[in-house]
Amino acid sequence: MSFSCLEAYDLIRFAEVFETRLAGAEEQLSGKRGLVREKEWMGAALELVRLERIPAPGMLERVRDLPELDEVREEFGAELLNVWVDALEKLHAGITFSAGSRSPVIDALFPHLKFPQLRRASREAVTEYAALYERRLKSSYVTRLLAQDELALVRPVLDQVAAAYVQWLACYNPAPLPEDEAAPLREGLITLGRRLDIAVRQARLLAEAALTPVRDAFDASGLGIKPKRRPGRGGGPLELDAVHADDVEAGAAVGEDAAAEAQGEPPLEEGHEPPEEEGGAASAAEAEAVAEPVSEPVPEPSAPVEEEAAPTPKAARRRKKAAKPAEGAGD
Repeated sequence: MSFSCLEAYDLIRFAEVFETRLAGAEEQLSGKRGLVREKEWMGAALELVRLERIPAPGMLERVRDLPELDEVREEFGAELLNVWVDALEKLHAGITFSAGSRSPVIDALFPHLKFPQLRRASREAVTEYAALYERRLKSSYVTRLLAQDELALVRPVLDQVAAAYVQWLACYNPAPLPEDEAAPLREGLITLGRRLDIAVRQARLLAEAALTPVRDAFDASGLGIKPKRRPGRGGGPLELDAVHADDVEAGAAVGEDAAAEAQGEPPLEEGHEPPEEEGGAASAAEAEAVAEPVSEPVPEPSAPVEEEAAPTPKAARRRKKAAKPAEGAGD
């Protein structure tokens, strides 16, 4: 299996984490009674990883400027930042040991102790803090105090602080490497990554065999973890192609049929719709009736009826006279 420089780097980092967990599992297993053979297996697994990891720190320091590792530049920076803060803490401890905790040098160089915050600070904040530290260090007052004999043991630590800071700055601006220097570094990095990959796989198998008699011990140890792939390097979720998608849909249909049979219902055949429950049609009709109100027919307007005009007095008398002979004839 071929590795890239970045994959080999990740394997080296992963082996460090794996060794830590392996040591924890070995310590827990050593407290169990018996299991002599299993303890030997666990010890062999730990020794295997430790031996293969011996050249890892030096290798990572040498390959830091490879352009293939630009993606992990921040990781290198965080590591070197811790080295610089460690040197600052060592300087503070040395001054305290040599001149006491109330030495004026401490107040002059470190008016505010912010070492834990400094480890998590941004690059701009670290640069600003370093500039203030250099300004205080070069002041005539601090120079005169550091010249005292009681602080002679502290002066070499000052050089360590300065060197660590320069190394941290150089991490973000690596010098270009000639190809004749970069090629052997790439080869050495990939070779070490391949060897550590094999060692971790073998150690995992040995550890699993050693922890098998102890219930759930292997799962609890975290030794089953594997290196995570970086985004864009084959670590994304798998996509279903057309054939697999059809298989998934068919499997879902089979699952629905099985569930229907388990409930005592026959599976639906293709082209048939499920029968409606009793009262379903009536309920649907009622729902439609509620949803769509029926409009009553509006009667058409009829033609206006003309009213007869009231008779005049003369016409009324004429009608009475005409009605009298008719009544007499009837008698």
